Amino acid sequence: MTWSKIRSTEERVRQILDERTESLASRRKDEAAPVQALSRVLVCGSGRERFGIPAEAVAEVLPPQNTMPVPDGPPALVGLFGRGGRLVSVIDLALALGIEPSSAGDENHHLLLLRRDHPQVALRVERAYAVADTVRLTGEEATGFHSEAVTGYARMQADDADTLSLLDTERLLRPFLTASPVSGV
Repeated sequence: MTWSKIRSTEERVRQILDERTESLASRRKDEAAPVQALSRVLVCGSGRERFGIPAEAVAEVLPPQNTMPVPDGPPALVGLFGRGGRLVSVIDLALALGIEPSSAGDENHHLLLLRRDHPQVALRVERAYAVADTVRLTGEEATGFHSEAVTGYARMQADDADTLSLLDTERLLRPFLTASPVSGV
């Protein structure tokens, strides 16, 4: 027969409080490592940089198109082409972001037709690689190309090497979308 110590009420309360404290502390440790949300992006390259454009913002990836130049347009607006009876403005991603485009000719570029009605816009990129799941980077890892259009940085879930600059297409296009004056009465 074993003799157990008879505990006072204070000792039992202290033990219960210690157990609860330990339980709460272990929950907080689990919450401290947040689950990193995956986002699906179209990975593309312009210049020496790789960018991630939200997959839902891209309607289609097109091969190179012949474009008509826009006189007196901004340098990044490289031209227009017709698609389905509508004009599509083509904006060069590298020029829009102020980075040095590669020396490759126009025939190797892809066009990313964006999901927008008015105006229709396609981004010219040097290469559209793939749609990939990405993990957003935080802290010291979150470094890369800087621009107002960059909303953060990520790595492809399957590839740990390259850091992608995540782009917001509306922020990117903002300088090119001027408000058209409304006809007077």
